[in-house]
Amino acid sequence: MAPFTFVLNSIAMRGQRIFDEIIKGPGIGNTLRRGRNNSLLHKRNECMLARYYYWGTHKNKTYEDILRQLMTEFYLSPATIATLIQNNSEQLVVMKQKAPSIYFMQMRWPHLKW
Repeated sequence: MAPFTFVLNSIAMRGQRIFDEIIKGPGIGNTLRRGRNNSLLHKRNECMLARYYYWGTHKNKTYEDILRQLMTEFYLSPATIATLIQNNSEQLVVMKQKAPSIYFMQMRWPHLKW
């Protein structure tokens, strides 16, 4: 008997997952997507824009105060919030045209204090 006999069935070998995905499976690029869910990000952004609109129109806060408030509510940096607002400015225009009431926002996002 050889001095270095390995029982391969009981040992999880390094690189086994990559071998299974590339050689035996559909490939690395075709694995299930993990991480951010686009529909949840869209919902977060919609809620954040509604809060931005609310703080600016109903509470007459300054831009800096609104950013500070949104930082605490959504745990995002001011730069990220500014970028998201800029990227979704069309939604803000539509929101301003529709002029949603505080009651509408309370019904849509009841977990927040309006």
